[in-house]
Amino acid sequence: MKSITSTQIIQVSAPTLWAAITSDHHLEECHPYILRHTKNEANQGLSDVITYLNGVTFTRESTAWFEGIGYDLKVGSKREPKNEVAWRIEPLDSNSCKLSISVTPLAVKKFPKLVRGLAFGLFVRRQVGLYLDAVIGGIKIWVETGKAIDKTAFPRHPWFCD
Repeated sequence: MKSITSTQIIQVSAPTLWAAITSDHHLEECHPYILRHTKNEANQGLSDVITYLNGVTFTRESTAWFEGIGYDLKVGSKREPKNEVAWRIEPLDSNSCKLSISVTPLAVKKFPKLVRGLAFGLFVRRQVGLYLDAVIGGIKIWVETGKAIDKTAFPRHPWFCD
């Protein structure tokens, strides 16, 4: 399955962005579709639970950690294959960096094999792309202004909003 990536230039230093995206509960401040973001104290590494605006709950478990650069995650619900997600920061200069988030949507494996490619090409790729653009846009606003985002300022997403 191919990954879907969104990238934006963020006008803060790479260390500032890293501190922000690894802070506790940060997704509540900057993610347009997340209601709650709680750390799972039972596990080592990054392990947390996210609850979307529509009540859907996913777990996030780190599979790789690159201090100051990024991390890889498995994200999803208990009943479906977990999606692979990679967060990466690339410094551009002392006051800006590039943030990229890539998702390999393995949850489409729940569809029959004949339908997977069609579902991915016609529906999943677009919806995941719109989702990632909104997430990175929220992070950009949050870290550049220092203020929590207005979640109503973002387009509603059919998978995560009421």
